[in-house]
Amino acid sequence: MTDRREAAGTDAAVTIYDVAKAAGVSAMSVSRVINGKAGVSSETAARIETAIQALGFRPNRMATSLRRRRGLSLLGMVVPDPYTPLFTEIAVAADAALRERDLIVVTASSGRDPARERALVGSFIDRGLDGLLLFSEDDDHRYLLPEVQRGRPVVFLGAPAVGVEAAAVLVDNRGGARLAVEHLLERRHQRIGIITSTTGFPASERLAGYRQTLAAHGVSVDPRLVQRVPHTREEGGRAARRLLDQSDPPTAIFCTNYLLTAGVLPALREDGWNGALVAFDDFEAATLADPPVTVVTQDPPAMGEIAARLIAEAITGTGNGPTRMVVPARLIARGSGELPPAR
Repeated sequence: MTDRREAAGTDAAVTIYDVAKAAGVSAMSVSRVINGKAGVSSETAARIETAIQALGFRPNRMATSLRRRRGLSLLGMVVPDPYTPLFTEIAVAADAALRERDLIVVTASSGRDPARERALVGSFIDRGLDGLLLFSEDDDHRYLLPEVQRGRPVVFLGAPAVGVEAAAVLVDNRGGARLAVEHLLERRHQRIGIITSTTGFPASERLAGYRQTLAAHGVSVDPRLVQRVPHTREEGGRAARRLLDQSDPPTAIFCTNYLLTAGVLPALREDGWNGALVAFDDFEAATLADPPVTVVTQDPPAMGEIAARLIAEAITGTGNGPTRMVVPARLIARGSGELPPAR
């Protein structure tokens, strides 16, 4: 892959990661030398100084001075949107855990646009932020390979990196789908519809969990009951109506994310449907529905804390390299998922 400085021309700013690569050390070691901190041997410091002179590295003195006074490091976080409760809860939990470690997070929204996501990541990199936390909608992260090789810490949330080795914090998507489907099977449902997104790692994993669980219980998957749609409220509602309009409609529906559920609920209410519903992802209005919505919930506080720990360890060099952490899901029975088949 083309080096960022080569792509931009020889006048592009040299980064701390370029110095680290040239000196054969970590970015943290370079930072310690620049800021006059202890913990680097004289031999290593000499290599770093040589690399600094050879590359013509000029630290961002304003940022360096501010961080030295405050004792802080700055991280960039990209979320798909600021309105989905799950993303907000994880981001808040990560921010709180990072502040305890003197790490400050700057958050931006990609609007679920991979091109904007890449632009935001590039902007964070150009500004010399110390690490990245990404809820990624992209399906190819090879553009991050130079940064990872230079030692810039990156942690993915919700979906793993594709094409580059990086730490990730995930929910057990297949296990959560299994909880939902088995809950419905235990209440004698055999025709269980699923409404899921057409793209994304969580959607594909939850669909796989749905299929595997039905197969494990000897229930064949009817393709007409599988609705894969774009990730919007409107499409969730349309998918629900298509299921209900079938000559042999499902007696239960498994909806695989919050945004689709937000569209499914009004459609079911307008139809007067009295079947069972289980949704993946908890949300505040779930308790206000009639009946309240049974959900498979993730653990946002745990996911945020784990992400904070992983990136803090990467920055300080105390971790064990890129790690994939999987957080269990759990089912909360509230009423909608406990309804028996109507016929």
